[in-house]
Amino acid sequence: MYTLPTVHFSENKEDLIQQVRDVHNAIVEFYRSTPDEFFTTDPIPEGWSIKRNMKHVASSNKIFSVWIGAPRFFLKLFGKPKKNPPPPVEKIIPTNRLNITDYGKYSRKRHNTPEDREKLVREILASAEKVCQAIEKRTEEELDSFRSPFGGFSLRTFCHFLIKHNLHHTGVVRTRLTS
Repeated sequence: MYTLPTVHFSENKEDLIQQVRDVHNAIVEFYRSTPDEFFTTDPIPEGWSIKRNMKHVASSNKIFSVWIGAPRFFLKLFGKPKKNPPPPVEKIIPTNRLNITDYGKYSRKRHNTPEDREKLVREILASAEKVCQAIEKRTEEELDSFRSPFGGFSLRTFCHFLIKHNLHHTGVVRTRLTS
């Protein structure tokens, strides 16, 4: 079984940026290793295909990078983070669907082209780079003092949530493939 990385608390933005890159490199290596016959197949009994999970990871990165990189005046409108100190990374919940524990499995039906997969791999890596660029624009103080739109977390904790969220979706795919 493919081992996915564990998210750790990043004390500084350089470590956070490196963690975003490392985790997303691991995510795309996992997706590159998935069998073609499962790529576009919806799982049984329900859920998203591998392709749809990959698209979700890329779109999550794009949306989160917009918030992280938003103008200072806009972020100041939302005030300070609610939770100070932030929760430990281990306590950050990566999904809003906690009650789902049976992820089902994929059936072998449809095939993809290698170009489809590589296009999504490039999207994931490019969107992760957008996250890194948005983090780079921030000072250490801003990462800890600006509030995110979800849960009232700081931007730094918001970034940890994003990484865990993307790993969660990748982990669901891995679970379905091994079922």
